[in-house]
Amino acid sequence: MAAQTSDPPTPGGPNIVRFPAQTPGTKRPASTSPDPEEPLGTGALIGIGIFLVALVVAGVWLMNTLRDIGKMQDCAMQGRRNCAPIETPARER
Repeated sequence: MAAQTSDPPTPGGPNIVRFPAQTPGTKRPASTSPDPEEPLGTGALIGIGIFLVALVVAGVWLMNTLRDIGKMQDCAMQGRRNCAPIETPARER
């Protein structure tokens, strides 16, 4: 088994290594199964859009809920007693 000797790279020179699969003149094999769809088809884009809309709706709901809880806590921290609105049915006379 003979050891291959190679010249050390020159300082400041390019240090390029070419592998056999990437040598000039070789061709890549053609794809055996052509893909009829694009990477992101219409169905995938619709799914992403629906997900983003649901994410925005959930974010708005969460922000409103946290705001209401914050108002309730601010009221309670000020020592008030009637912080939570109590809904009672109207009396008929």
